[in-house]
Amino acid sequence: RDRLRSRGLGDVYKRQTKYSIVGGFVMAYIVGADRYQTRMVTTSLDDLISKDNSVRVIDSYVESLNLENLGFIEYSGRNRGQSPYRRSDLLKLHIYGYLNKIRSSRALETEAKRNLELMWLVNCITPDHGTIAGFVQKNKAVFHNTLRNLTLILKGWGLIDGELIVIDGTKIRAQNSKHNCITQSGLDKKIEYAEAQINAYLMAIAKDEALADDLTDKLKTYQELKEQYLTQKHELKDEGLEQKSLTDPDSRRVKNNGSLDICYNVQSVVDAKNHFVVDISTTNDINDQNQLYTMAQKASELLEKESSTILADTGYYNGTEIKNCVDAGMNVFIKKLKRIMLQRIMNFAKKSLYNGETDEYTCQAGDRLRFFENTSKNGMKYRKYKCIDCNSCKYKKDCTTSSSGRTIQRWVYEDVLETVYNETLNNNEVYKQRRCIVEHPFWTIKRSLGYSFFLRRRQENVDAEVASMFIAYNFKRLLSMFSTEELVTKFEESVM
Repeated sequence: RDRLRSRGLGDVYKRQTKYSIVGGFVMAYIVGADRYQTRMVTTSLDDLISKDNSVRVIDSYVESLNLENLGFIEYSGRNRGQSPYRRSDLLKLHIYGYLNKIRSSRALETEAKRNLELMWLVNCITPDHGTIAGFVQKNKAVFHNTLRNLTLILKGWGLIDGELIVIDGTKIRAQNSKHNCITQSGLDKKIEYAEAQINAYLMAIAKDEALADDLTDKLKTYQELKEQYLTQKHELKDEGLEQKSLTDPDSRRVKNNGSLDICYNVQSVVDAKNHFVVDISTTNDINDQNQLYTMAQKASELLEKESSTILADTGYYNGTEIKNCVDAGMNVFIKKLKRIMLQRIMNFAKKSLYNGETDEYTCQAGDRLRFFENTSKNGMKYRKYKCIDCNSCKYKKDCTTSSSGRTIQRWVYEDVLETVYNETLNNNEVYKQRRCIVEHPFWTIKRSLGYSFFLRRRQENVDAEVASMFIAYNFKRLLSMFSTEELVTKFEESVM
């Protein structure tokens, strides 16, 4: 107070600490403590962190893990030079960051110096951003194992059963701008534009040589750009690529919410019992058609389930993938692509009925189409059926324009697809659950946590980032289902 009075602020101090009259009423304000008052803090960090704080769950979870068995690089701490930080402390810091929307190593460095929760969690260590980023870089392959290990812990608690699992994918933007993704058609347009500019400058110089000094540099720039575009076009052709990302070579230009963007395709498997994410995969496929069996098999092996019911949307409809799942003993519920359905409704010949006993089709006119040869396309085997009396049929103009008559091509395992389709229709109430189960994790990741883009480049680094996102999601689910004390007890008991 004396210090304030010496600065001429005594009256201000009085106003802050006494009552104020507002509108004829006496009002008291909460003004807090005097920042110049000397104080002695006689409490521990543990007393400052409430018993229901989520950092206690992170601490007990990481302490329950055997980091060396998971694959984390451990240091003995006996080598020369500066002593390393414990891997468990850095992992706690990493998980806390993803759970609280802090992914940047520089932001985590700042938080470790001012955040009381982090001070308690990592025992007041203050690693710099290089140490934090280096920890993730050196252990990038292990975060996926950590997610799978968390799945097994949840299974052991009875929160995951693997009876009904849902597979879906989403596109998340990569660290690569649209301008740094080259395609054959895009390069052709750029070359055409560069040539037009070169010709325009050459004509301008030819008309007025006085402009030569001013336009020579611009002309040279476009000539260099043209050479660069031609080189990139030859590289695409030599590598057999349709597109190439220059900043993050593993990312791809794909359709994302109705527009083209540079993304990764993130696949997830979600268990229906409590909506926990079982496993994930980071791919650069432009669609989901080749992911169904791969993701279903990974989940089945992890959960050790001989038979599960798999739900997937129409984007996964692929005959070979569906058959592989059925052969593995899985029940698959999936609907056909709308365009396939439309083709079958509009196509006159597809209204023909197949008889499995006689192995022949019967068209609307009552004529039979009998098997006459085997064919193959894209590695898939087909059987062809041909009408025996097509020329005299009154529906021929509506059915086919071929002079040899109507033929129908049938995949040799078409009966598997028909069975799956009928079972999906018969279990439509189960199939309707798909969106409610699998869309929630993606909404949480993109909207609640704000992870709509990646910070890292290259597929193996992005996969570590995706695994960290879904570890955070599973933690949010746990924290919504159990109290902090219950979770701490469960993780402590899992060590015993």
